[in-house]
Amino acid sequence: MLNTLHALAVIAICAFMNSSARSAPLFDAIVVMGDSLSDNGNAGRASNGPVWVEYLAADMQLTLEPSRAGGTNYAVGGARLDPRSGSTSLRAQADAYLRRSSPRGRILHIVFGGGNDLLAMVGQPQSVSKVDAAIASARSIVADLARRGATDILVPNLPAIGITPALRAQGQTAVEAANRLAEQFNRGLDQALSEFGGQTGLRLYRLDVWRLAERVSADPAAGGFADITTPCHQHRRCEGHLFWDSVHPTTQAHRRLAEAAVQVLEAQ
Repeated sequence: MLNTLHALAVIAICAFMNSSARSAPLFDAIVVMGDSLSDNGNAGRASNGPVWVEYLAADMQLTLEPSRAGGTNYAVGGARLDPRSGSTSLRAQADAYLRRSSPRGRILHIVFGGGNDLLAMVGQPQSVSKVDAAIASARSIVADLARRGATDILVPNLPAIGITPALRAQGQTAVEAANRLAEQFNRGLDQALSEFGGQTGLRLYRLDVWRLAERVSADPAAGGFADITTPCHQHRRCEGHLFWDSVHPTTQAHRRLAEAAVQVLEAQ
């Protein structure tokens, strides 16, 4: 009987320890560099509810406030990766963060941009060099974060941006051109970030937004969507819609993106 009670006690303690480990936050804080897909207040939220990094922070038991309010979300609606695009570029965001402090503790750094760069390139000359400039900027941000001691960096790729209502409205030629740019960007980004794969002390996470969007396009209902083409921002209810306006997802879509991000983070 004593042996049985002892065994049960050990099992109970182990179960409690495992439960505590699972409930403990993975990170001490989240820092975000990005555009309107991640902005929760610097230029205004471009959705009908929380954006994906807000859901992610809540899932990680962390708070995330816009940088203009003293928080660590530097994302700004309209921002581009290209550092020549002005004071709101992701490069400028990273510089502002690194001037403010060096990473301390286990901080998840998110670098998610490029969509605005590509949207501005569709139908424009010299798109190849502009894509390369965006990729180089993303690489430089990751390199500087790692150099300053960042241990965890999440870099999502881009979906086939031709899926957006804005580009659909321009016709099939624009859709195909936009998707080719997104493919080029993603391939170049993969190559640029591959050099960080074996860097000691750095965990580089990749979120495949391209594949997520492909799955939704192939089977909207499986993702909980009934309409993946019509913006819902003029309606009171957005349930079942993928897009809030001509380029921005609904909060339902942001929730799905956050869920995918959690799976990536917990898998490593």
